[in-house]
Amino acid sequence: MKRGLQLGMTLIELTVAMAIGLFLIGGVLYVYSQSKNSYRAGDSLARLQESARFALDTLEPDVRLARYWGLNSEPARITVPAGIAVTCNGIAPDFDPLDLADVVTVRDDTYDLNCVSFNDAPRAGSDVLILRHAEPWRAGLQPAPDPQRLQIQTTLAQGTLFRDGVLPLTLPVGTGASINNVAINIYYVSNQSSFAAELPSLRRLVLGPAGDFDNQEVIPGVENLQVQLGMDTDGDGDVDRYVDGNHPLVTPGAPGFAPNGRVVAVRLWMLVGTPADAPAWVDERRYATPDADLGDLVAGSADYPSTYRRLQIFKTIFLSNEGA
Repeated sequence: MKRGLQLGMTLIELTVAMAIGLFLIGGVLYVYSQSKNSYRAGDSLARLQESARFALDTLEPDVRLARYWGLNSEPARITVPAGIAVTCNGIAPDFDPLDLADVVTVRDDTYDLNCVSFNDAPRAGSDVLILRHAEPWRAGLQPAPDPQRLQIQTTLAQGTLFRDGVLPLTLPVGTGASINNVAINIYYVSNQSSFAAELPSLRRLVLGPAGDFDNQEVIPGVENLQVQLGMDTDGDGDVDRYVDGNHPLVTPGAPGFAPNGRVVAVRLWMLVGTPADAPAWVDERRYATPDADLGDLVAGSADYPSTYRRLQIFKTIFLSNEGA
């Protein structure tokens, strides 16, 4: 018998097979790379949404509680005794923290308070939001008089602030009264975060037990906060217009000031950013703010690096305490 010839693969066949294999491997690597980039982008967006949600979840109940003073929500019926001191870093603040009628205050596009901000690095062009109210009871339990805290005692007819642990109102037996801790919170944006010096953050000054303000970080990544006030100027409880914090309508002494105007809603706008996951990412967008004086925020300008992914969010919050 003749032994059959056993032939191997030719060089051309090997070359074709290698080319096909390399093409398939390249396709797999491309799909993997795209999937990885999509995952990173989705993860960045999820982090942005989580940060934005947390910021709103912190701000919203605080705004809704503005003008809540326990059993009495009419500041004209609440006494503020002389001698109660509230300080910022040991000095008197350059605004009246105990002005109970001014429950929502907005400093427009600037941090101009004498309260020292975190690392003395407030964000230029961002608003400052000051909120005043009584804290609701926690777990349904009325707090005890505390000589270390600013508190308020109210009935349906009157109320008084105190900070000595001694109840100021002597009431007939059976008369209902409420004791609440007083909350004064000042929200602002800092150029720095406790986690990273290059990250901006949403922060707040919180009235502490000793009558001084504590500086707390709410969430890193918030680059700008804009606030507009929904004003009721005719007493029907509805918003007639939204204005910035420096608008003549809400500025005592300015032409057009509405002395009987009331804040019934707060409109919030925030720009939230995080360093991009992809080295080649470039943000070239313009972000239109609701503040005509401020204009657009341009990615790539000072304080807004083009290497960030960003999300802008809006929220209108109505105050919950409108009755006397």
